[in-house]
Amino acid sequence: MAIQLKKVSNIETLALGFNYEGSIDIANDVPTGGAVDIQFNSAELIGTVGKAALVVDQHVPADNSGSTDYTSYKVQVGDTADPNGQIVDVELCPAGTEAALGTIFTNTGDDAFGTAVTNVGATFVSLNETDEALATAGKVRVFFEYYPTAGDNFSG
Repeated sequence: MAIQLKKVSNIETLALGFNYEGSIDIANDVPTGGAVDIQFNSAELIGTVGKAALVVDQHVPADNSGSTDYTSYKVQVGDTADPNGQIVDVELCPAGTEAALGTIFTNTGDDAFGTAVTNVGATFVSLNETDEALATAGKVRVFFEYYPTAGDNFSG
């Protein structure tokens, strides 16, 4: 499964230094195994990430479409070399100690500013009920300061 980033047009988001954004509807976008590719124009992100952020918009309820409740449901963001390099485990389930709605997490991973990335993605990990695809709700937004290796259109 993959989500598509779009270029940021909101002046407040641009002022925070992010130039790409996307959203993940957990109930619809997260497959079994929890791996969600983050792409732009249907291509993997290959380039440099100055910073990354994640905003929690809706929690993942403990009750799901399976027979066992979640006791934890976390998300991390990174690339193939470091799956939590940009954002380290953010708890989304009230059965754990969930992040408050509207909270922004910026560069909580160990990747430094200006890290070269290949194949960026979000990984969702659940406990007790181990099938992440059974979540019935939950939403997060991701933001990136991203510079493609192949360059980008310039309209300035």
